[in-house]
Amino acid sequence: MKLTGKIVITFNDIFPDEEPKSINEYLDGIDKDLLLKFGTFLLGFSQNSKYENPLEFLKMYFSQENQEFFNKVLSGLDQFIKQTKWEIESYSFPYVASSLSFFENAFDKEYEITKNYTNQEIEIRVFKAYLLFNKFNTTDRTLILNDSLKYLKGDRSKYATAYCIGLFLNNSDLVNYDIKKVFTTQVLRAISFFEFLESRNDTRELLKEFYKEYDISNYQEYIKRLLPIQIAVLKKEKESHIDIDITQNDGKESSISFLNKFSIKESELLKDFDFKNIRSSPMYRFDEKTFRLIFPLFVLELIGNGLYFKFKHINDRLAKEKKAKDLYGLKTYDFSEKYILHKILKEYFGNRYFQKNGDELDAQYDGAPDYYVRNGKKIFLFESKDILINAIAKQSSDFSKIEKEMSIKLYKNEEGKPKAVLQIINNIRKILSKKLEFDSNYNTKNLIVYPILVLHYRIFDTAGLNKWVNFWFQEELNKLGKEGFYTSNIKPLTLIDIDTLIFHKEVFASRKLSLEEVLNEYGNDYINFTAKGKKYRSEEDVIQASKNSFIPFGHYLDNKIDLKKLREVPKEFMEKTYGLLNK
Repeated sequence: MKLTGKIVITFNDIFPDEEPKSINEYLDGIDKDLLLKFGTFLLGFSQNSKYENPLEFLKMYFSQENQEFFNKVLSGLDQFIKQTKWEIESYSFPYVASSLSFFENAFDKEYEITKNYTNQEIEIRVFKAYLLFNKFNTTDRTLILNDSLKYLKGDRSKYATAYCIGLFLNNSDLVNYDIKKVFTTQVLRAISFFEFLESRNDTRELLKEFYKEYDISNYQEYIKRLLPIQIAVLKKEKESHIDIDITQNDGKESSISFLNKFSIKESELLKDFDFKNIRSSPMYRFDEKTFRLIFPLFVLELIGNGLYFKFKHINDRLAKEKKAKDLYGLKTYDFSEKYILHKILKEYFGNRYFQKNGDELDAQYDGAPDYYVRNGKKIFLFESKDILINAIAKQSSDFSKIEKEMSIKLYKNEEGKPKAVLQIINNIRKILSKKLEFDSNYNTKNLIVYPILVLHYRIFDTAGLNKWVNFWFQEELNKLGKEGFYTSNIKPLTLIDIDTLIFHKEVFASRKLSLEEVLNEYGNDYINFTAKGKKYRSEEDVIQASKNSFIPFGHYLDNKIDLKKLREVPKEFMEKTYGLLNK
């Protein structure tokens, strides 16, 4: 993966001398179903769609009857491109954040009575409205970002990192993903969550109500009913919306009832998410027997990420004696930070080395790591956080708001309570001072420590974010140095998303790659990147290498494994899902 992207074309780029109307002025009076159809059409575009090419998009979008306006747009595009240094292939009309905004606007708004616009008028109005969404989602955001970064002008490294985060955070999880990886890991996370709930006495009543709600007998049936929808996303052949047609058979009513559960608005449950209406219900009832998928990525993520919110919706209405107490804590702490992490890392390391997990440590030691592994003089120190960056900060493009939110979640909160970075630092202090109660069989003079922060949502796989968190980490390491500790062998703090750990566990469990190897490479060539001492063919190559150093660990590892031709489907996925399709 190279750190590149398309430049989004906005209203002012095509119509520089025209004063735009408001979005609703353009869209009021147009049939709501038509607007929803257009929104899902755009959201159905594949990654690297051919319609990212501006000419291909325009030829697809405008009808022959609108040839005169098509020529006007083409002329505006040509004049705009001539004023810039980029080729036309560097630009794009479709932009996923705008497409999501367009759909939500159409879905939520009650429009005036439909007016008798001609097809040509509708094409023009919708096109101009969409370009305004592009303006709000790019040009306006960039102005906010630039203004919020003035205080960093004197620090080149921090400024570049902050700019990267502010530029990509609002849409990174929407555009930078491997669709097969998302599908596989979401299914595995869902199965693990069901297995976790079934292993507990205090969630049995909740599970019964869940199965009753979805008219199923067990979680295998739930997964089985969703898999065809997921597979439709994976195998779609055309660039447009995806429809799920309910055929005339004995199970028709049951299938409709099941899918209707995913068309119910539950937006109040997803307060930290952006585009929460679509995330909670990524399909809508198109007609009597057809459900239309809105955004394929959200459909894939619904099976795993959305599962907790489905359970919460049920748990909130249960009688007190049947409720699962602190369901949020069960999900974020007991499941994410302990159950699933312990299971994965045990598979990574097998029975090798000195290992301690959070269950073994929390009962005896305050502030213990979530997982601890020592191989001789090498220590792997894991901290895990199932948290989110809230939607307001994520979508603000204001780096001061973004940094504050990240700091509260990952550094220290408003009261100064230590969060992930400081928790890791506190454990490093204990390690270096030989005050780690459960392990002291090492020499601090030659000790190497690999600090790792595991996060459970892909939003933390945003370009530049690992570097920024590492600024905090290095500041705290410097403080340790001033306290007299030897910190030269403390490696950079690496952020790893849980999906990457799940998806590639076979490669590490079979020792085709070592975790130590990839952490060293990522730390040296990405987090601590420098062009000094390296040879490049041109200045452009140096600039591109510098940009690429912002790439998150997940994308780095995906690329490395694919280049080595080591990618394989996790055995657990084959064992637990392939059989469902044949039942």
